[in-house]
Amino acid sequence: MKKQDIIFIAGIMLIGILLVVAYRIWYHSPGGTAEVSIDGKIYQTVSLSEDTTITLPTENGYNILTIQDGFADITEADCPDKLCVKQKKIHRTGETLVCLPHKLVVKITDSTEDTDNGPDAVSQ
Repeated sequence: MKKQDIIFIAGIMLIGILLVVAYRIWYHSPGGTAEVSIDGKIYQTVSLSEDTTITLPTENGYNILTIQDGFADITEADCPDKLCVKQKKIHRTGETLVCLPHKLVVKITDSTEDTDNGPDAVSQ
């Protein structure tokens, strides 16, 4: 391998790293709310700015969602595998916590997003 090949490969890798960093900065900003869905239906929307603990009852058991210091975390659950408890805390827009046995999803959303799912415009 020639010196120019090494420089070229290093340059491509550097560009890739810069693109990933830029994407995480611009498109994964800290979110403002945690949207809790149980069995595909929105159960509750919680602000990440207020520290709170919520018990989430489901048909198959319960989960405890803790909002603290702007992060959402499932701290307790009675599901058999407890994979939801082992997931890391989340706070960036688009991140999710999932408990499959309880059909529970916690998704971080931007508090400035338009939550109206109606039409954007009316045409004749």
